[in-house]
Amino acid sequence: MTNAADSVRTGDVVDASVTTTIVRRVSHGCEEEFADWIQVGLGLARLFPGFLGGGWLKESSTSDVCVIVLKFETQAALDNWLTSSLRNGWLRTGENIAVEDSTDRVSSVAGLFEPPRPAAQLPHAGSPTPT
Repeated sequence: MTNAADSVRTGDVVDASVTTTIVRRVSHGCEEEFADWIQVGLGLARLFPGFLGGGWLKESSTSDVCVIVLKFETQAALDNWLTSSLRNGWLRTGENIAVEDSTDRVSSVAGLFEPPRPAAQLPHAGSPTPT
């Protein structure tokens, strides 16, 4: 089995991609608006270099909790999206649709299926929030 250092020496590409999850609570009665709003946000993220994909999952059919997943090639590419005026403008359009509950960076696919942690438990709870 090779490690990252071996990959660098042999010229293989090391995966530096970044996956982040954002938990949002949908305002009562805004479920359809939320679905449309998130699709617009994902469409805008697709315009940014390094965007590899994204989507969203609802916690259950009766829950107001939705988890948004975004993947970028690098942290710099993610940061470019996070700090963009385009994203900030889009976020303002959803202020009455949903509120952010937490944000987390995951390092594996398994991490996507762990229960979301409350914002107070996150190491970067005060940092800018993705999508």
